[in-house]
Amino acid sequence: MSTVLGLNCYKHDSSAALLVDGRVAAAAEEERFARQKHFSGYPRKAIDFVLAQAGLKAGDVAHVAYYMLPGLVFRENLTYSRHYLFRSGGPAFLVRQLAGATKMRRIPGKVRDHLKGLPESARFHFVEHHRAHVWAGLLCSGWESAAVLTMDGVGERDTSLLAEAGPDALRVFSRSRFPNSPGVFYSAVTAYLGFRPDNDEYKVMGLSSYGEPRYLEIFGRMLRHDGRGGIEADTSLTDIHMGVWGASMSPEVVKEIGPPRRPGEKIEQRHMDIACSAQRALEETGLGLARWLREKTDLDRLVISGGVGLNCVMNGLLERESGFSKIYPLPPAHDAGTSLGAAVVAHRKAFPETPLQPPKNMYLGSGYAAEEIEEALVTAKIPYDAPNDLPARVARMVADGKIVAVFTGRMEFGPRALGARSILADPRRPEMKDVVNRFVKHREEFRPFAPVVLRERAGEYFQGCEDSPYMIKTYPVVEERKREIPSVTHVDGTARVQTIRREDNPFYYDVVAEFDGITGVPVLMNTSFNVRGEPIVESPLDAIRCFYGTGIDALAMPPFLVEKPQLDD
Repeated sequence: MSTVLGLNCYKHDSSAALLVDGRVAAAAEEERFARQKHFSGYPRKAIDFVLAQAGLKAGDVAHVAYYMLPGLVFRENLTYSRHYLFRSGGPAFLVRQLAGATKMRRIPGKVRDHLKGLPESARFHFVEHHRAHVWAGLLCSGWESAAVLTMDGVGERDTSLLAEAGPDALRVFSRSRFPNSPGVFYSAVTAYLGFRPDNDEYKVMGLSSYGEPRYLEIFGRMLRHDGRGGIEADTSLTDIHMGVWGASMSPEVVKEIGPPRRPGEKIEQRHMDIACSAQRALEETGLGLARWLREKTDLDRLVISGGVGLNCVMNGLLERESGFSKIYPLPPAHDAGTSLGAAVVAHRKAFPETPLQPPKNMYLGSGYAAEEIEEALVTAKIPYDAPNDLPARVARMVADGKIVAVFTGRMEFGPRALGARSILADPRRPEMKDVVNRFVKHREEFRPFAPVVLRERAGEYFQGCEDSPYMIKTYPVVEERKREIPSVTHVDGTARVQTIRREDNPFYYDVVAEFDGITGVPVLMNTSFNVRGEPIVESPLDAIRCFYGTGIDALAMPPFLVEKPQLDD
Protein backbone atom coordinates (compact mmCIF):
# COMPACT_ATOMS: atom_id res chain seq x y z
CA MET A 1 0.00 0.00 0.00
CA SER A 2 1.38 3.42 -0.99
CA THR A 3 0.46 6.07 1.57
CA VAL A 4 1.58 9.70 1.61
CA LEU A 5 0.49 12.21 4.25
CA GLY A 6 0.72 15.85 3.12
CA LEU A 7 0.92 18.75 5.56
CA ASN A 8 0.75 22.54 5.59
CA CYS A 9 1.22 24.56 8.77
CA TYR A 10 3.03 27.40 10.56
CA LYS A 11 1.98 30.12 8.12
CA HIS A 12 -1.78 30.14 7.53
CA ASP A 13 -4.64 27.84 6.53
CA SER A 14 -3.12 24.67 8.03
CA SER A 15 -4.35 21.45 6.48
CA ALA A 16 -3.69 17.75 5.95
CA ALA A 17 -4.27 15.49 2.95
CA LEU A 18 -3.80 11.76 2.47
CA LEU A 19 -3.05 9.82 -0.70
CA VAL A 20 -3.61 6.06 -0.59
CA ASP A 21 -2.60 4.01 -3.63
CA GLY A 22 -2.77 7.14 -5.75
CA ARG A 23 -6.26 8.13 -4.58
CA VAL A 24 -7.15 11.20 -2.52
CA ALA A 25 -8.60 9.52 0.54
CA ALA A 26 -9.28 12.74 2.45
CA ALA A 27 -8.24 16.37 2.83
CA ALA A 28 -9.32 18.98 5.36
CA GLU A 29 -8.39 22.32 6.89
CA GLU A 30 -7.54 22.44 10.58
CA GLU A 31 -9.62 25.61 11.06
CA ARG A 32 -12.83 23.56 10.79
CA PHE A 33 -11.85 21.39 13.76
CA ALA A 34 -10.06 24.09 15.79
CA ARG A 35 -12.92 26.57 15.14
CA GLN A 36 -10.40 29.33 14.45
CA LYS A 37 -10.45 30.89 11.00
CA HIS A 38 -7.21 30.56 8.99
CA PHE A 39 -5.65 28.51 11.80
CA SER A 40 -1.88 28.36 11.30
CA GLY A 41 -0.71 25.86 13.91
CA TYR A 42 0.03 22.18 13.64
CA PRO A 43 -2.96 20.37 12.01
CA ARG A 44 -3.32 17.65 14.64
CA LYS A 45 -7.06 17.08 14.26
CA ALA A 46 -6.94 17.26 10.46
CA ILE A 47 -4.21 14.58 10.45
CA ASP A 48 -6.23 12.39 12.81
CA PHE A 49 -9.27 12.84 10.58
CA VAL A 50 -7.63 11.94 7.25
CA LEU A 51 -6.11 8.78 8.72
CA ALA A 52 -9.41 7.76 10.34
CA GLN A 53 -11.32 8.47 7.12
CA ALA A 54 -9.04 6.05 5.28
CA GLY A 55 -9.23 3.50 8.09
CA LEU A 56 -5.47 3.73 8.65
CA LYS A 57 -3.17 4.12 11.62
CA ALA A 58 0.15 5.89 12.03
CA GLY A 59 1.98 2.66 11.24
CA ASP A 60 0.48 2.64 7.74
CA VAL A 61 2.08 5.96 6.73
CA ALA A 62 5.10 5.44 4.50
CA HIS A 63 5.85 9.06 3.54
CA VAL A 64 5.15 12.50 4.98
CA ALA A 65 5.38 15.59 2.76
CA TYR A 66 5.61 19.20 3.89
CA TYR A 67 4.71 22.19 1.71
CA MET A 68 7.81 24.34 2.14
CA LEU A 69 11.62 24.27 2.07
CA PRO A 70 12.42 25.56 5.58
CA GLY A 71 16.14 25.98 4.95
CA LEU A 72 15.43 28.28 2.01
CA VAL A 73 12.88 30.24 4.07
CA PHE A 74 15.53 30.74 6.76
CA ARG A 75 18.23 31.82 4.31
CA GLU A 76 15.93 34.12 2.36
CA ASN A 77 14.84 35.94 5.50
CA LEU A 78 18.43 36.48 6.58
CA THR A 79 19.40 37.71 3.11
CA TYR A 80 16.37 39.96 2.77
CA SER A 81 16.62 41.40 6.28
CA ARG A 82 18.72 44.29 4.99
CA HIS A 83 15.49 45.83 3.73
CA TYR A 84 13.95 46.21 7.18
CA LEU A 85 16.38 45.27 9.94
CA PHE A 86 17.21 48.88 10.83
CA ARG A 87 13.61 50.11 10.67
CA SER A 88 11.09 50.36 13.47
CA GLY A 89 9.75 46.89 14.21
CA GLY A 90 12.23 45.31 11.79
CA PRO A 91 14.26 43.25 14.30
CA ALA A 92 11.10 41.83 15.90
CA PHE A 93 9.73 41.01 12.44
CA LEU A 94 12.94 39.15 11.55
CA VAL A 95 12.82 37.18 14.80
CA ARG A 96 9.24 36.08 14.04
CA GLN A 97 10.17 35.05 10.52
CA LEU A 98 13.18 33.03 11.64
CA ALA A 99 11.20 31.44 14.46
CA GLY A 100 8.59 30.32 11.94
CA ALA A 101 11.25 28.81 9.69
CA THR A 102 12.74 26.99 12.68
CA LYS A 103 9.35 25.46 13.51
CA MET A 104 9.09 24.31 9.90
CA ARG A 105 12.49 22.60 10.11
CA ARG A 106 11.32 20.68 13.17
CA ILE A 107 8.20 19.27 11.54
CA PRO A 108 9.55 15.66 11.38
CA GLY A 109 9.97 15.59 15.15
CA LYS A 110 6.54 17.16 15.65
CA VAL A 111 4.91 14.52 13.47
CA ARG A 112 6.71 11.67 15.24
CA ASP A 113 5.66 13.03 18.63
CA HIS A 114 2.08 13.11 17.41
CA LEU A 115 1.95 9.85 15.45
CA LYS A 116 3.55 7.51 17.95
CA GLY A 117 3.29 4.48 15.71
CA LEU A 118 4.91 6.10 12.69
CA PRO A 119 7.43 3.60 11.27
CA GLU A 120 11.10 4.43 11.67
CA SER A 121 11.37 3.86 7.92
CA ALA A 122 8.85 6.62 7.14
CA ARG A 123 10.48 9.25 4.93
CA PHE A 124 9.97 12.99 5.16
CA HIS A 125 9.89 15.21 2.07
CA PHE A 126 10.18 19.00 2.02
CA VAL A 127 8.53 20.33 -1.14
CA GLU A 128 9.01 23.71 -2.79
CA HIS A 129 5.93 25.82 -2.08
CA HIS A 130 4.95 26.81 -5.61
CA ARG A 131 5.55 23.28 -6.91
CA ALA A 132 3.04 22.11 -4.31
CA HIS A 133 0.56 24.65 -5.72
CA VAL A 134 1.29 23.40 -9.25
CA TRP A 135 0.81 19.69 -8.63
CA ALA A 136 -2.31 20.08 -6.50
CA GLY A 137 -3.87 22.06 -9.33
CA LEU A 138 -2.87 19.65 -12.09
CA LEU A 139 -4.09 16.58 -10.18
CA CYS A 140 -7.49 18.06 -9.31
CA SER A 141 -8.02 19.38 -12.85
CA GLY A 142 -7.99 15.81 -14.14
CA TRP A 143 -5.88 16.92 -17.10
CA GLU A 144 -2.79 15.00 -18.10
CA SER A 145 -0.96 18.17 -19.14
CA ALA A 146 -1.61 21.90 -18.81
CA ALA A 147 -0.04 25.31 -18.59
CA VAL A 148 0.10 26.42 -14.96
CA LEU A 149 0.01 29.90 -13.43
CA THR A 150 0.55 30.30 -9.69
CA MET A 151 0.33 33.61 -7.83
CA ASP A 152 0.32 34.30 -4.10
CA GLY A 153 1.90 36.39 -1.34
CA VAL A 154 5.19 34.54 -1.13
CA GLY A 155 6.42 30.98 -0.72
CA GLU A 156 10.05 30.57 0.24
CA ARG A 157 10.92 33.54 -1.99
CA ASP A 158 8.78 33.20 -5.13
CA THR A 159 5.46 34.93 -5.66
CA SER A 160 4.53 33.44 -9.03
CA LEU A 161 5.48 30.55 -11.27
CA LEU A 162 4.60 30.10 -14.93
CA ALA A 163 5.12 26.59 -16.22
CA GLU A 164 4.02 23.65 -18.29
CA ALA A 165 3.18 20.52 -16.29
CA GLY A 166 2.76 17.02 -17.63
CA PRO A 167 2.99 13.38 -16.61
CA ASP A 168 6.77 13.33 -16.85
CA ALA A 169 8.06 16.72 -15.81
CA LEU A 170 7.52 20.36 -14.94
CA ARG A 171 8.97 22.90 -17.34
CA VAL A 172 9.30 26.31 -15.69
CA PHE A 173 9.24 29.38 -17.95
CA SER A 174 9.29 32.21 -15.42
CA ARG A 175 9.24 33.07 -11.73
CA SER A 176 8.75 36.27 -9.77
CA ARG A 177 10.39 36.93 -6.42
CA PHE A 178 9.39 38.91 -3.38
CA PRO A 179 8.69 41.85 -3.05
CA ASN A 180 7.13 41.59 -6.52
CA SER A 181 4.07 40.08 -4.92
CA PRO A 182 0.46 40.26 -6.19
CA GLY A 183 -0.82 38.70 -2.98
CA VAL A 184 0.90 41.10 -0.59
CA PHE A 185 -0.04 44.04 -2.84
CA TYR A 186 -3.72 43.09 -2.63
CA SER A 187 -3.52 42.45 1.10
CA ALA A 188 -1.88 45.85 1.62
CA VAL A 189 -4.85 47.45 -0.16
CA THR A 190 -7.16 45.36 2.03
CA ALA A 191 -5.53 46.83 5.13
CA TYR A 192 -5.62 50.36 3.65
CA LEU A 193 -9.37 50.03 3.20
CA GLY A 194 -9.81 49.18 6.88
CA PHE A 195 -10.29 45.43 6.47
CA ARG A 196 -8.22 42.60 7.92
CA PRO A 197 -5.39 41.49 5.59
CA ASP A 198 -4.88 37.78 4.98
CA ASN A 199 -8.59 37.40 5.73
CA ASP A 200 -10.80 40.03 4.06
CA GLU A 201 -9.41 40.23 0.53
CA TYR A 202 -12.73 38.97 -0.83
CA LYS A 203 -14.36 42.09 0.63
CA VAL A 204 -12.14 44.25 -1.57
CA MET A 205 -13.09 42.11 -4.56
CA GLY A 206 -16.80 42.51 -3.78
CA LEU A 207 -16.50 46.23 -3.07
CA SER A 208 -14.60 46.82 -6.33
CA SER A 209 -17.75 46.34 -8.40
CA TYR A 210 -19.28 49.45 -6.81
CA GLY A 211 -16.42 51.70 -7.89
CA GLU A 212 -14.70 53.20 -10.91
CA PRO A 213 -10.98 52.68 -11.70
CA ARG A 214 -10.14 56.37 -11.35
CA TYR A 215 -6.87 55.57 -9.52
CA LEU A 216 -5.78 52.90 -12.00
CA GLU A 217 -2.76 54.87 -13.21
CA ILE A 218 -1.07 54.85 -9.81
CA PHE A 219 -2.18 51.32 -8.90
CA GLY A 220 -0.99 50.13 -12.29
CA ARG A 221 2.45 51.43 -11.33
CA MET A 222 2.31 49.59 -8.01
CA LEU A 223 1.72 46.21 -9.70
CA ARG A 224 2.18 45.21 -13.33
CA HIS A 225 3.28 42.50 -15.71
CA ASP A 226 6.81 43.20 -16.92
CA GLY A 227 6.16 41.80 -20.42
CA ARG A 228 8.56 38.89 -19.84
CA GLY A 229 6.41 36.59 -17.71
CA GLY A 230 7.26 38.34 -14.47
CA ILE A 231 5.61 40.67 -11.96
CA GLU A 232 6.94 44.09 -10.98
CA ALA A 233 5.87 45.85 -7.78
CA ASP A 234 6.94 49.43 -7.14
CA THR A 235 7.85 49.43 -3.45
CA SER A 236 8.54 53.16 -3.54
CA LEU A 237 4.76 53.56 -3.83
CA THR A 238 3.61 50.79 -1.52
CA ASP A 239 6.25 49.51 0.90
CA ILE A 240 5.55 45.80 1.45
CA HIS A 241 9.01 44.70 2.55
CA MET A 242 7.70 43.74 6.01
CA GLY A 243 4.58 42.03 4.74
CA VAL A 244 0.98 43.16 4.91
CA TRP A 245 0.98 44.13 8.59
CA GLY A 246 3.88 46.50 8.06
CA ALA A 247 2.83 47.77 4.63
CA SER A 248 2.50 51.49 4.02
CA MET A 249 1.56 53.75 1.13
CA SER A 250 3.93 56.53 0.08
CA PRO A 251 3.01 60.23 0.50
CA GLU A 252 2.52 60.40 -3.26
CA VAL A 253 -0.11 57.63 -3.08
CA VAL A 254 -1.87 59.11 -0.03
CA LYS A 255 -2.04 62.48 -1.75
CA GLU A 256 -3.62 60.83 -4.78
CA ILE A 257 -6.12 58.45 -3.12
CA GLY A 258 -6.61 59.98 0.32
CA PRO A 259 -5.90 58.68 3.83
CA PRO A 260 -6.52 55.06 4.87
CA ARG A 261 -9.95 54.08 6.13
CA ARG A 262 -10.14 53.11 9.78
CA PRO A 263 -11.96 49.85 10.61
CA GLY A 264 -15.64 50.54 11.15
CA GLU A 265 -15.66 53.88 9.34
CA LYS A 266 -18.34 54.52 6.75
CA ILE A 267 -17.42 53.24 3.29
CA GLU A 268 -17.35 56.13 0.82
CA GLN A 269 -17.21 56.25 -2.96
CA ARG A 270 -13.49 56.92 -2.74
CA HIS A 271 -12.98 53.56 -1.01
CA MET A 272 -15.00 51.82 -3.70
CA ASP A 273 -12.85 53.46 -6.37
CA ILE A 274 -9.65 52.38 -4.59
CA ALA A 275 -10.93 48.80 -4.47
CA CYS A 276 -11.89 48.94 -8.14
CA SER A 277 -8.51 50.35 -9.18
CA ALA A 278 -6.56 47.75 -7.19
CA GLN A 279 -8.72 44.94 -8.53
CA ARG A 280 -8.22 46.18 -12.09
CA ALA A 281 -4.43 46.35 -11.59
CA LEU A 282 -4.44 42.76 -10.37
CA GLU A 283 -6.59 41.64 -13.28
CA GLU A 284 -4.36 43.31 -15.85
CA THR A 285 -1.28 41.76 -14.25
CA GLY A 286 -2.83 38.28 -14.21
CA LEU A 287 -4.11 38.64 -17.77
CA GLY A 288 -0.67 39.76 -18.96
CA LEU A 289 0.95 36.73 -17.34
CA ALA A 290 -1.62 34.31 -18.76
CA ARG A 291 -1.34 35.69 -22.29
CA TRP A 292 2.47 35.56 -22.09
CA LEU A 293 2.25 31.93 -20.94
CA ARG A 294 -0.19 31.10 -23.74
CA GLU A 295 2.43 32.22 -26.26
CA LYS A 296 5.06 30.00 -24.61
CA THR A 297 3.16 26.73 -24.74
CA ASP A 298 1.24 24.66 -27.26
CA LEU A 299 -1.16 23.62 -24.52
CA ASP A 300 -4.53 25.38 -24.52
CA ARG A 301 -5.60 24.49 -20.97
CA LEU A 302 -4.60 26.59 -17.96
CA VAL A 303 -4.46 25.60 -14.30
CA ILE A 304 -4.50 28.49 -11.79
CA SER A 305 -3.29 28.04 -8.23
CA GLY A 306 -1.90 30.03 -5.30
CA GLY A 307 -3.91 32.30 -3.03
CA VAL A 308 -4.53 34.92 -5.74
CA GLY A 309 -6.29 32.15 -7.65
CA LEU A 310 -9.24 32.58 -5.28
CA ASN A 311 -9.98 35.91 -6.97
CA CYS A 312 -12.98 34.71 -8.98
CA VAL A 313 -13.40 38.01 -10.85
CA MET A 314 -9.87 37.70 -12.23
CA ASN A 315 -10.50 34.04 -13.06
CA GLY A 316 -13.61 34.91 -15.05
CA LEU A 317 -11.60 37.46 -17.02
CA LEU A 318 -8.83 34.94 -17.73
CA GLU A 319 -11.35 32.40 -18.96
CA ARG A 320 -12.79 34.92 -21.41
CA GLU A 321 -9.68 36.76 -22.57
CA SER A 322 -6.43 34.84 -21.90
CA GLY A 323 -6.52 32.77 -25.09
CA PHE A 324 -6.78 29.42 -23.32
CA SER A 325 -9.75 27.27 -24.33
CA LYS A 326 -10.30 26.06 -20.76
CA ILE A 327 -9.10 27.18 -17.35
CA TYR A 328 -9.19 25.37 -14.03
CA PRO A 329 -8.68 27.44 -10.89
CA LEU A 330 -7.92 25.01 -8.06
CA PRO A 331 -10.80 25.22 -5.53
CA PRO A 332 -8.40 25.20 -2.52
CA ALA A 333 -5.99 27.48 -4.39
CA HIS A 334 -4.77 29.03 -1.13
CA ASP A 335 -2.17 27.39 1.09
CA ALA A 336 -4.61 24.75 2.33
CA GLY A 337 -4.28 23.10 -1.07
CA THR A 338 -0.52 22.74 -0.72
CA SER A 339 -0.87 19.82 1.70
CA LEU A 340 -2.35 17.89 -1.21
CA GLY A 341 0.23 19.26 -3.64
CA ALA A 342 3.12 18.28 -1.37
CA ALA A 343 1.68 14.77 -1.09
CA VAL A 344 1.44 14.56 -4.89
CA VAL A 345 5.09 15.56 -5.34
CA ALA A 346 6.24 12.97 -2.80
CA HIS A 347 3.98 10.30 -4.30
CA ARG A 348 5.36 10.91 -7.80
CA LYS A 349 8.86 10.44 -6.44
CA ALA A 350 8.25 7.48 -4.12
CA PHE A 351 5.67 5.53 -6.13
CA PRO A 352 6.19 6.37 -9.82
CA GLU A 353 4.57 3.09 -10.86
CA THR A 354 1.28 3.92 -9.10
CA PRO A 355 -0.93 6.25 -11.17
CA LEU A 356 -2.49 9.22 -9.40
CA GLN A 357 -6.27 9.56 -9.63
CA PRO A 358 -7.95 12.98 -9.64
CA PRO A 359 -10.69 13.40 -7.05
CA LYS A 360 -14.21 13.36 -8.47
CA ASN A 361 -15.14 16.47 -6.49
CA MET A 362 -14.06 18.53 -3.48
CA TYR A 363 -16.19 16.73 -0.90
CA LEU A 364 -13.06 15.39 0.76
CA GLY A 365 -13.63 16.38 4.39
CA SER A 366 -15.45 14.89 7.35
CA GLY A 367 -18.93 13.42 7.21
CA TYR A 368 -21.36 12.09 9.81
CA ALA A 369 -23.72 9.12 9.80
CA ALA A 370 -27.41 9.59 10.51
CA GLU A 371 -26.92 7.99 13.93
CA GLU A 372 -24.30 10.59 14.87
CA ILE A 373 -26.51 13.44 13.68
CA GLU A 374 -29.49 12.12 15.63
CA GLU A 375 -27.34 11.73 18.74
CA ALA A 376 -26.36 15.41 18.50
CA LEU A 377 -30.00 16.44 18.15
CA VAL A 378 -31.03 14.33 21.13
CA THR A 379 -28.12 15.66 23.22
CA ALA A 380 -29.19 19.23 22.42
CA LYS A 381 -32.82 18.34 23.32
CA ILE A 382 -34.07 19.61 19.99
CA PRO A 383 -37.35 18.42 18.40
CA TYR A 384 -36.84 17.11 14.88
CA ASP A 385 -38.60 15.33 12.08
CA ALA A 386 -37.49 12.85 9.41
CA PRO A 387 -39.75 13.53 6.40
CA ASN A 388 -39.68 11.19 3.42
CA ASP A 389 -39.73 14.13 1.02
CA LEU A 390 -36.95 16.20 2.61
CA PRO A 391 -35.58 17.81 -0.61
CA ALA A 392 -39.10 18.87 -1.58
CA ARG A 393 -39.78 20.20 1.94
CA VAL A 394 -36.59 22.27 1.87
CA ALA A 395 -37.35 23.61 -1.62
CA ARG A 396 -40.89 24.59 -0.59
CA MET A 397 -39.63 26.43 2.51
CA VAL A 398 -37.10 28.34 0.42
CA ALA A 399 -39.77 29.20 -2.15
CA ASP A 400 -41.92 30.50 0.71
CA GLY A 401 -39.17 32.89 1.77
CA LYS A 402 -37.53 30.79 4.49
CA ILE A 403 -33.75 30.56 4.97
CA VAL A 404 -32.60 26.95 5.25
CA ALA A 405 -29.20 25.60 6.30
CA VAL A 406 -28.00 22.31 4.84
CA PHE A 407 -25.57 19.87 6.48
CA THR A 408 -25.09 16.79 4.33
CA GLY A 409 -22.38 14.36 3.29
CA ARG A 410 -18.67 15.07 3.51
CA MET A 411 -17.40 18.58 4.13
CA GLU A 412 -15.88 20.62 1.30
CA PHE A 413 -12.09 21.03 1.00
CA GLY A 414 -11.43 24.70 0.32
CA PRO A 415 -13.03 27.99 1.32
CA ARG A 416 -16.26 27.65 -0.68
CA ALA A 417 -19.41 25.99 0.61
CA LEU A 418 -20.65 23.75 -2.20
CA GLY A 419 -23.87 22.40 -0.76
CA ALA A 420 -22.48 20.15 1.95
CA ARG A 421 -22.28 22.96 4.53
CA SER A 422 -24.46 25.69 2.97
CA ILE A 423 -27.22 28.18 3.69
CA LEU A 424 -29.89 28.39 0.98
CA ALA A 425 -32.37 31.14 0.15
CA ASP A 426 -34.67 32.33 -2.65
CA PRO A 427 -32.74 34.24 -5.36
CA ARG A 428 -35.95 35.74 -6.76
CA ARG A 429 -36.54 37.98 -3.76
CA PRO A 430 -34.66 41.29 -4.05
CA GLU A 431 -34.67 41.77 -0.28
CA MET A 432 -33.09 38.37 0.45
CA LYS A 433 -29.51 39.61 0.01
CA ASP A 434 -29.97 42.21 2.74
CA VAL A 435 -31.93 39.81 4.97
CA VAL A 436 -29.22 37.13 4.90
CA ASN A 437 -26.39 39.64 5.31
CA ARG A 438 -28.08 41.28 8.31
CA PHE A 439 -29.83 38.47 10.18
CA VAL A 440 -27.71 35.44 9.30
CA LYS A 441 -24.20 36.34 8.21
CA HIS A 442 -23.89 39.56 10.27
CA ARG A 443 -21.74 41.16 7.61
CA GLU A 444 -21.42 44.24 5.38
CA GLU A 445 -24.37 45.07 3.14
CA PHE A 446 -22.26 45.31 -0.02
CA ARG A 447 -21.22 41.64 0.16
CA PRO A 448 -22.66 39.58 -2.73
CA PHE A 449 -24.06 36.05 -2.67
CA ALA A 450 -23.44 33.24 -5.12
CA PRO A 451 -25.96 31.23 -7.13
CA VAL A 452 -26.09 27.46 -7.50
CA VAL A 453 -27.70 26.29 -10.73
CA LEU A 454 -28.50 22.94 -12.25
CA ARG A 455 -25.58 22.28 -14.57
CA GLU A 456 -27.80 21.43 -17.53
CA ARG A 457 -29.56 24.81 -17.21
CA ALA A 458 -26.54 27.03 -16.46
CA GLY A 459 -26.26 28.59 -19.92
CA GLU A 460 -29.82 29.86 -19.72
CA TYR A 461 -28.91 32.15 -16.83
CA PHE A 462 -25.16 32.82 -17.06
CA GLN A 463 -23.38 33.78 -20.25
CA GLY A 464 -20.73 31.27 -21.35
CA CYS A 465 -21.20 29.06 -18.28
CA GLU A 466 -21.20 25.36 -19.05
CA ASP A 467 -19.43 23.84 -16.04
CA SER A 468 -18.39 25.73 -12.91
CA PRO A 469 -18.71 23.33 -9.98
CA TYR A 470 -16.53 25.19 -7.49
CA MET A 471 -17.89 28.74 -7.34
CA ILE A 472 -14.49 30.17 -8.31
CA LYS A 473 -15.26 32.00 -11.57
CA THR A 474 -17.65 34.85 -12.35
CA TYR A 475 -19.98 35.00 -15.34
CA PRO A 476 -22.25 37.74 -16.70
CA VAL A 477 -25.90 37.13 -15.84
CA VAL A 478 -28.06 36.86 -18.97
CA GLU A 479 -29.74 40.26 -19.32
CA GLU A 480 -33.33 39.06 -19.29
CA ARG A 481 -32.63 36.89 -16.22
CA LYS A 482 -31.30 39.67 -13.97
CA ARG A 483 -34.76 40.64 -12.71
CA GLU A 484 -35.55 36.96 -12.18
CA ILE A 485 -32.63 36.32 -9.77
CA PRO A 486 -31.82 39.74 -8.30
CA SER A 487 -30.40 38.58 -4.95
CA VAL A 488 -27.54 36.66 -6.64
CA THR A 489 -26.84 39.22 -9.37
CA HIS A 490 -24.00 41.49 -8.27
CA VAL A 491 -24.13 45.23 -8.87
CA ASP A 492 -21.92 44.81 -11.96
CA GLY A 493 -24.29 42.26 -13.51
CA THR A 494 -22.14 39.21 -12.79
CA ALA A 495 -22.40 36.20 -10.48
CA ARG A 496 -19.95 33.76 -8.89
CA VAL A 497 -21.58 30.61 -10.21
CA GLN A 498 -21.68 27.05 -8.92
CA THR A 499 -23.10 24.39 -11.22
CA ILE A 500 -24.33 21.17 -9.62
CA ARG A 501 -24.64 17.60 -10.93
CA ARG A 502 -26.66 14.96 -9.13
CA GLU A 503 -23.75 12.50 -9.04
CA ASP A 504 -21.69 14.95 -6.98
CA ASN A 505 -24.27 15.80 -4.30
CA PRO A 506 -27.68 14.09 -4.75
CA PHE A 507 -29.49 15.87 -1.90
CA TYR A 508 -28.27 19.32 -2.92
CA TYR A 509 -29.16 18.71 -6.57
CA ASP A 510 -32.62 17.45 -5.66
CA VAL A 511 -33.35 20.56 -3.59
CA VAL A 512 -32.46 22.81 -6.55
CA ALA A 513 -34.45 20.61 -8.93
CA GLU A 514 -37.48 20.66 -6.61
CA PHE A 515 -37.23 24.45 -6.36
CA ASP A 516 -37.18 24.57 -10.16
CA GLY A 517 -40.32 22.43 -10.22
CA ILE A 518 -42.09 24.80 -7.83
CA THR A 519 -40.94 28.13 -9.27
CA GLY A 520 -39.59 27.44 -12.76
CA VAL A 521 -36.20 28.81 -11.64
CA PRO A 522 -33.31 26.26 -11.43
CA VAL A 523 -31.23 28.59 -9.23
CA LEU A 524 -30.81 29.04 -5.48
CA MET A 525 -28.85 31.51 -3.39
CA ASN A 526 -26.00 29.62 -1.69
CA THR A 527 -23.69 30.92 1.02
CA SER A 528 -21.41 29.21 3.50
CA PHE A 529 -22.87 27.77 6.70
CA ASN A 530 -21.14 30.06 9.19
CA VAL A 531 -21.25 33.59 10.54
CA ARG A 532 -18.69 36.35 10.10
CA GLY A 533 -15.40 35.56 11.78
CA GLU A 534 -16.03 31.83 12.17
CA PRO A 535 -15.02 28.90 9.97
CA ILE A 536 -17.65 26.91 8.10
CA VAL A 537 -19.34 24.40 10.42
CA GLU A 538 -17.72 20.98 10.69
CA SER A 539 -19.85 18.86 13.05
CA PRO A 540 -23.58 18.46 13.76
CA LEU A 541 -23.10 20.38 17.02
CA ASP A 542 -21.40 23.22 15.13
CA ALA A 543 -24.40 23.27 12.80
CA ILE A 544 -26.89 23.36 15.68
CA ARG A 545 -25.03 26.20 17.42
CA CYS A 546 -24.87 28.29 14.24
CA PHE A 547 -28.54 27.56 13.47
CA TYR A 548 -29.76 28.81 16.83
CA GLY A 549 -27.41 31.78 16.89
CA THR A 550 -28.70 33.26 13.62
CA GLY A 551 -31.87 34.07 11.73
CA ILE A 552 -31.89 30.76 9.87
CA ASP A 553 -35.42 29.32 9.80
CA ALA A 554 -34.73 25.62 9.30
CA LEU A 555 -31.86 23.14 9.41
CA ALA A 556 -31.77 20.10 7.12
CA MET A 557 -29.35 17.36 8.18
CA PRO A 558 -30.54 14.40 6.10
CA PRO A 559 -32.59 12.54 6.97
CA PHE A 560 -33.59 15.01 9.70
CA LEU A 561 -35.23 18.43 9.60
CA VAL A 562 -35.33 21.01 12.39
CA GLU A 563 -37.62 24.05 12.17
CA LYS A 564 -37.79 27.06 14.44
CA PRO A 565 -41.24 28.00 15.71
CA GLN A 566 -42.64 30.98 13.85
CA LEU A 567 -43.48 34.13 15.78
CA ASP A 568 -47.02 35.43 15.45
CA ASP A 569 -47.45 38.47 13.25
